[in-house]
Amino acid sequence: MIDTAKSDSEGLAMENSASSMPSGSRETVAEGPVSLVSKSLLEHEGQTQWIAIKTSTIHRKYAKEPHDIIKEARLIASACHPNVVSILGHDIDSGLQTMSFWMPYVPSSLIALLSSNNFSPHPLISILAADPSSPSPREQRFVLLAKSLMYQILSGVTFLHETAKIAHRDIKPSNILLTLSGRVQLIDFGISWKEGEDLAAKKNDLWVETPEKMYFEVSTGPYRAPELLFGPRNYDAFAIDSWSLGATFAEFFTTLRLYNPLDDDDFEFEGDEQSDSGDESPSKLAEPFIIPKGLRIGDPTNRWARDSLFDSTRGEIGLAWSIFKIRGSPNETSWPSFLSLPDANKLSFINVEPIDLPSILPNFPSSAQRHEVDTKTHMPQETMSPTPVDLIHRFLVYEPSQRLRPSNALTHPWFTSEPPLLLPDDFPAPSIHGEASISFSWGTKSLGEWLLDVHPSGAV
Repeated sequence: MIDTAKSDSEGLAMENSASSMPSGSRETVAEGPVSLVSKSLLEHEGQTQWIAIKTSTIHRKYAKEPHDIIKEARLIASACHPNVVSILGHDIDSGLQTMSFWMPYVPSSLIALLSSNNFSPHPLISILAADPSSPSPREQRFVLLAKSLMYQILSGVTFLHETAKIAHRDIKPSNILLTLSGRVQLIDFGISWKEGEDLAAKKNDLWVETPEKMYFEVSTGPYRAPELLFGPRNYDAFAIDSWSLGATFAEFFTTLRLYNPLDDDDFEFEGDEQSDSGDESPSKLAEPFIIPKGLRIGDPTNRWARDSLFDSTRGEIGLAWSIFKIRGSPNETSWPSFLSLPDANKLSFINVEPIDLPSILPNFPSSAQRHEVDTKTHMPQETMSPTPVDLIHRFLVYEPSQRLRPSNALTHPWFTSEPPLLLPDDFPAPSIHGEASISFSWGTKSLGEWLLDVHPSGAV
């Protein structure tokens, strides 16, 4: 480990980017407990472009373990892929003990798209029941966009895992940005893990991690893999990403909920509708849209938000219980290695059976319901079914070694079924994997144009 913040800055001083620190005015985009992201114009060789500048402390006294902007910049710089954000330059302020790096500004995110009531296979008001044999244009558009974005996300994560040997460890909708062309950009590598690095490579990191002493305080809220909740110091970091992908992809199909941010009552984005009693079956079928009673319809301040699959609003124990209520209580069959986790015996939970995933995914397209999938098992059938719930189910498996790997997910039959994959027009052909049919337009529109139809604001 590095002993002082001074040595942190000195260690990176020789590696400062040749690109000077942007000097224009800045607009704050996001502010969190560990970093600040601002937006500015960068002028270079007579051209200007919008950039995002991320700034964080490099003084361990003020940093939040294990978040590390030094490691983040180093890992992003080592990963060059169309679906991974790129660094244009970085700078260290020795006086303030901060580091900044800047990237192309990307105007929208997956979480913004998921929060649009137009991003659903179902209309807000439905008069006729959906016909699974003849999907509506709205459903076709939804399926086209969902599978195309999932495919890009998987392409980026596959590159990280297989080529860069990086486990992201914080995959979630807000860390997946969307350019105007519809190209996915994975961001926020501050708690990532790179396999096979020696101590010399990470000597300047704020928090040096080793295979024998890994952080389990990684990933975020409802996207955290269940093993992280039981204190492991050595685990498969790549399997963590697989679980987070499953939780993220499930959110494409969960309930959309209308709320008013100005209401006095706290609004919980993560809607776990199941009771805490012994009866763990939902009281009623989940609905695609929920408009609370008493909410003034037509109020321009109303907003839509999509529920997460799991509920992390009650802390780690609450998250574990939320996962168990959906995926079932761990046992020797579903999770053979569970009892080897350090904190596995410290808590006991009511024994519950898993539930069918489609029953809590009301924005699941009706055309995909023709294929029956047993989602209660943690040993999925070897033959994959061409439906998104089969894909999600294979990620949300308790035993880490049995989870679907992103590289294998790229060949999932859902991606080879109709409609074809629609990729952004600026997506490089050599980066395309799998056997799926690829198109750069559908019905005369590009991916970016279809996304603009669904989410007209096009911004976070």
